[in-house]
Amino acid sequence: MNTSELKSKLSKIHEFLQGELSQIRTGRATPSLIENIAVEAYGAKMMIIELGSITVLDSQNLAVVPWDKGLIKSITKAIRENQASLTPIEESDRIRVPVPSLTEERRKELAKMVGVKAEESKNAIRNIRQEAMKDIEKMFSDKSIGEDEKFRLKEETEKIVREFIDGVEEISETKRSEILSV
Repeated sequence: MNTSELKSKLSKIHEFLQGELSQIRTGRATPSLIENIAVEAYGAKMMIIELGSITVLDSQNLAVVPWDKGLIKSITKAIRENQASLTPIEESDRIRVPVPSLTEERRKELAKMVGVKAEESKNAIRNIRQEAMKDIEKMFSDKSIGEDEKFRLKEETEKIVREFIDGVEEISETKRSEILSV
């Protein structure tokens, strides 16, 4: 496994973590709370983001403006069924989605969830590091690299992995502070 392949695999973990964390509520209205909710439309399941525009009205309200006004009821139903904490309100040509403030207890639960997701990402990174180290050992035992090269590659791998683990810590800490700030 070369360094660009290693970085690519580790970057995918970062992207996955950021995607997972973007779906965790912070008490502020963000389109990512509802954009991936599946809606029964045109005989298929489609995401809200594919059916209209989602805008942030203020820190506590989202608005969904469907391109086809006939889908207002379907979108409202999908949001209500998918997000138990959200109660969408149908208005003439749009759906307003009030986002309730989080209780202190709920904030702590969400902060713990961020920690769990961060730990899962770190474990995935460690597994990739193990895989890379085995590849280096195999290259050494196959005599395709020398001992100096083996130690240099291991050191380089450790440095890259450390950077990505620090990145996971930074991402999760930022999300935790967003959740815990009132």
